[in-house]
Amino acid sequence: MNVYRRIAARYLFAKKSHNIINFISIMSLAGIAVATGALLIVLSIFNGLQNFVATAVNSFNPDIQMIAQKGKTFSSDAINIAEIEQMENVLYCSEVLSDVAVWVHDDKQVIANVKGVRDDYYKMNSMDTIVKQGGFVLNEFGQAWAVVGGEIAYRLGIDGSGKADNMLKVYYPNRTKTLKATAGMSALNARSIIPSGVFYSYTEYDAQYVIVPLEFAQDLLGYADEFTSLEIKCRPGMVHKVQKQLNKLYGDKFFIRNAYQQEEDLYKVMQSEKWSIYAILSFILLIATFNMMGMMAILILEKKSEVKVFYALGADNAMLRKIFMHEGMLISVIGLLIGLVLGLLFCFLQHQFGIITFGDGHYLIDAYPVEIHLFDVVMIVLVVLLLTFPAVYWPSKKLSILDNVDL
Repeated sequence: MNVYRRIAARYLFAKKSHNIINFISIMSLAGIAVATGALLIVLSIFNGLQNFVATAVNSFNPDIQMIAQKGKTFSSDAINIAEIEQMENVLYCSEVLSDVAVWVHDDKQVIANVKGVRDDYYKMNSMDTIVKQGGFVLNEFGQAWAVVGGEIAYRLGIDGSGKADNMLKVYYPNRTKTLKATAGMSALNARSIIPSGVFYSYTEYDAQYVIVPLEFAQDLLGYADEFTSLEIKCRPGMVHKVQKQLNKLYGDKFFIRNAYQQEEDLYKVMQSEKWSIYAILSFILLIATFNMMGMMAILILEKKSEVKVFYALGADNAMLRKIFMHEGMLISVIGLLIGLVLGLLFCFLQHQFGIITFGDGHYLIDAYPVEIHLFDVVMIVLVVLLLTFPAVYWPSKKLSILDNVDL
């Protein structure tokens, strides 16, 4: 420890002649600690919420989705599916045919997407794990089945028991006929299907999709050999590599999107909210640093007698300023460490015991999730040091210490 830090530490912990100076010092330290802890807690909660939403969305979305740049559908001739399936880092892919239709059960009806996929589509993202009623069965013994979104099942009053009284009727405009007001039901394709299961992804998809066999969707929508998208599952960590390969092969004809790009707006909104809160709390920390500026000025006046001794021993303005700057930075660092410890402790308790809950009501999770990122901790340390250093440096630089001492 050099002489500046040693003297600054003694000043910091030594008894002051006026209690108000102790009080101001404690308030400066407490302000930094509270702002630091609040930053860590809020950012960790945002990380937890973002991770929860991303997990829920990714339980439905594929690793990569390919959509034609022109037109609503593309034919199987436009893409070599077998070649894609044989790629080293591709685990599974499925053609998808999807469009909006009207679903009816008894006197209830819902407008939702038909999503036709391969029978083993559960391999895409383990969708069978989010089926809470019934099972993920699309084709069994030549019988077509549907897996229905939870919100759609609730609005239609059905379940995933596989019973005939849950029969759904689905209507879609016949593409070969011209729709007229007088055409009535004859201008619609109508099919019936029984739900085998109900899935809950806890996203908007629960109110948007009914998953059916690809052949059933082709028959209903009137597309013999056309698809709306191709969905691909990749080996962990290889999504960007596969996406790069696909862009080289089909980038001129298809939009090739990874999981983030499929929900880009959602992720951008969440990130902007997180950093907006970060900026607001940083501003509060900036206000707290003004206490340090006042404390530094008062402390300089408090230590007049000690300054005389240092001056007599050969100290100059530069040395005295360094002593007071070190004391201010000690307060900053101690406040920062206390804030980090309190923030980490709170996050641990929140994770273990769910101290802050969502309150009364039906929610997907009972308490706010937390997830601590090292990047956030580093950013907090940097912003605290960057904001408090000028608050310490400016008073020490501007105040002429020796001029205020009666020699």
